[in-house]
Formats: sequence, C-alpha cells, structure tokens
Amino acid sequence: MPGIFQSLDIARRAIWANRLGLDVTSNNIANVNTPGYSRQRVELQNAQPLQLVKGQLGLGVKVDQIRRVRDQLLDFQYRRASYNLGKAQIQENTLLQVETIIQEPSENSIGNLLSEFFSEFSNLASEPENTAIRNTIVQKATALVESFRTKYERMDALQESLIKEAQSAANQVNEMVRQIADLNRKIMAVDGSGGSANDLKDQRDMLLDKLSEYVDVRYVTDDKGNLTVTAEGIMLASGPSANTLEVKTTTVNGKRQLTILVGGKEVPLKGGKLGGMRELINTTIPEITDNLNTMAKTVIEEVNRLHRAGKGLPIGTPPTSQTGLDFFVGTDARSIDINSDITDNVANIAASVDGSPGNGEVALAISNLRNKAIFNARTDTLSDFYSNMVTRIGTQIQTASNTRSAQELLRNQIQNQRDSVSGVSLDEEMTKLIQYQRSLEAAARVVRVVDDVLETVIGLK
Repeated sequence: MPGIFQSLDIARRAIWANRLGLDVTSNNIANVNTPGYSRQRVELQNAQPLQLVKGQLGLGVKVDQIRRVRDQLLDFQYRRASYNLGKAQIQENTLLQVETIIQEPSENSIGNLLSEFFSEFSNLASEPENTAIRNTIVQKATALVESFRTKYERMDALQESLIKEAQSAANQVNEMVRQIADLNRKIMAVDGSGGSANDLKDQRDMLLDKLSEYVDVRYVTDDKGNLTVTAEGIMLASGPSANTLEVKTTTVNGKRQLTILVGGKEVPLKGGKLGGMRELINTTIPEITDNLNTMAKTVIEEVNRLHRAGKGLPIGTPPTSQTGLDFFVGTDARSIDINSDITDNVANIAASVDGSPGNGEVALAISNLRNKAIFNARTDTLSDFYSNMVTRIGTQIQTASNTRSAQELLRNQIQNQRDSVSGVSLDEEMTKLIQYQRSLEAAARVVRVVDDVLETVIGLK
C-alpha cells in the first residue's frame, strides 16, 4: 500500500529529473557558439505506476535519455552538397591558375606572339633584303618559343603541385578516418554501458562533414553506436578499424597519372576534392598540355616545311644562299627553339623561292600559315585551334564557377535548416530554464509539505 513516504519519493524523482533538465539546459547555453554542437533534450517518461485495487497510482517521473536533436536527412543533404562543392572549388581554383598561365588576352599570350611572328614574315615578303626585319623576326620567334616553353613548364609545375596537394588531402582523409574509428571505440563503450555519448557523436558528425568535402562518403550506424563509413564501395572505417588511402603516381605514355588506392585496390573517386584533383591531374591538365604540344609541333613542322624549300640572302665569297635549313628545332612546346644557324646569321632566314633579288614568296607563304587550315586533319586554322582551346578553358572555368556558387548557396541553405533544428536558441533555452526552475521549486514545495505532514503525524503520538 502506498504511504506518506511515497509522496516524498515522487517529489525526489521530480527534483532529480528537473535538476538534470537544468544541467542540460545550462550545457546548451554554454555551447551556443560551439561549432558542430547539437542541442540536447532531456526525455522524460512516467515512472512505472503502482497497481492498486482502485486502479494505477502514478509514481512520478523518470528520465528516459538525454537526446541529441539531429536531422539525419539534413546531414546527408549537407554532406552531398559539400561533396559537389569540394570538386567545384578545386576545379575553379586550378583552372583560374591555368587561365593566368595562358595569359589570354595579353601581349605575352601565344596567340598574340604568333600573330606578331607571322606579321613580320609578311613584312619580310615585301622587303626580303631588309636585315632589320630579319632581326625582328628572330626577336619575335624568341619570344614565341620562350612563351611555349614557359607555359609548358608552368603547366607541368601546376600538375606537380596538384599531385602534392592530393597527397596532402589523402593524409587529411586518413587522419579524419582514424579519428572516426577512435570515436567509434569510445562511443560504443559509452552506449554499451547504457549511456549516450552525445558530445562524442557531435565530434564524429563534424568529421563526417569535413570528410564529405574530399570523398563521396556513405555511412550507416548500428544500434551499438558503431559507424561504418565507405567511399565508392570501399570501407574506410568500421568500429575501431580504419583503412588508409594511398596516393600513387605513374607515367603512362609520357603523362603523369594519379591513382588512389585502399589496401592495394583502386578507389575510382569521381567527385569531392580528391576526385576533382584526380580529374585535373589525369585529364584536364594533360589535355591542355597536349594542345600546347600540338600547336608547337604543327607550327614547327609547317614553318620548317616551307622554310627548307626557300633560300636566304647570299653570303660569303663567292656569295651563296643557304637552303634546306629548318627555322625551328624541337618537337613540342617543351623543346621548341630557333635553329642556331638562324640566330647566328639572320641572312639564313629563307624569304626567296629561288634566291633572286626582291623575291619574297617563301616569306609570304609562311606568313599565310596563320590563315591556313593546318590543324585537325586540316580543317581548322591556327587561330581556330587556339581560340577553341582558350574557349574550352573559359567554359570549364564558368561551369566550375556556376557549380561552386550553386553548391555554396545550397549548402548554406541546408546549414541554416540544420541550425534551426540542431542549433541552440537562447530564447528557447531560457524558456526551458524557467520551466525546469518552476517544476523543481514545486517539487521542493511537495517535500516541505510532506515534511510538515510527517511532523504532524509524529506529534499525534
């Protein structure tokens, strides 16, 4: 049968539950500015009632759990947006560097230097014996070959820098995965003992947020608190175990290729920062470098083909005209240079087809190369080819920029929604604080009333 002490026990339970509510509310207020913190709530339940003949008698309140307020769907959407944003950011930043290297439009761009080079040959066609024009041709050609070589070297350096950045990113991913595995171990220990490791789970969720910027993470949590994380179907972490990403570079047909491995098995990353770097290293930069090489190789071959058939100014005793000389040496943008026979004596520049005075047919033919279809199975002119290359880079930058802006906006919107669900509202917490305060005061009043009743009962004796 219930007695007077039953009321005292009910009040005791109420005091304990509301004091715990005050503690949790105080903790929420203290962490209002803590990144990644999820507000917590005390979940209360009716205590197991006492069965009487007349019915059930409630025995007060009990604390079921201290719950994190979290929306798993918003978390997934946020991480998906971070994944897409990570790739767009690295692509936009890298392509802007490519744009700086190409320097189009500018005086030092390959397009402008090629135009000036061919224009000087047009001038030479009008005045084949003019030594000043010949010297200018060498100057323009020198600027052109230096531009080809410099751009090739800078593109190569950019690719090497990206490889190092990918290695650094893989190390960061490995550290985050290791921390997730360590948190798994601690969370499983707490949850296994009947507790709820809310703060540890917040730390683990923050790591997942950061990890999603680099790889396409998929994850599932079991009832023991264990989080299993995978990327492209490859397990990264499960329980206290963690796998390690390895970045490997190889050279295939003279091109650097980057491969990301886990346990010796390739991970075909498509997005995120790591996937973006892999695409830039393996595809985007090699394509631009190939275009530079194609331009340089075609210019070398076409100019040399015409130049070899011409004759320079007569020199020596008796005067003879050099013929059969290449104007350029080398095979691509990295190795292109001017033939030393040309730089040593500008008279060896072939302008004439037969060596006769005033003949500038070869110089004119070389000048006309700028408007001749010599690329892509002789369907595109030099200007077309170069313009298409620059346009593709511009389009890629615009696409990456648009994607980055859209994903940034989307992620910010989702973050605002997450904050409205999981973030701490001081107004709400102050209301909770007052509620718990009043409830605790009322429970304490019950204790005082029961104490007075006990004194009255004792005094009857």
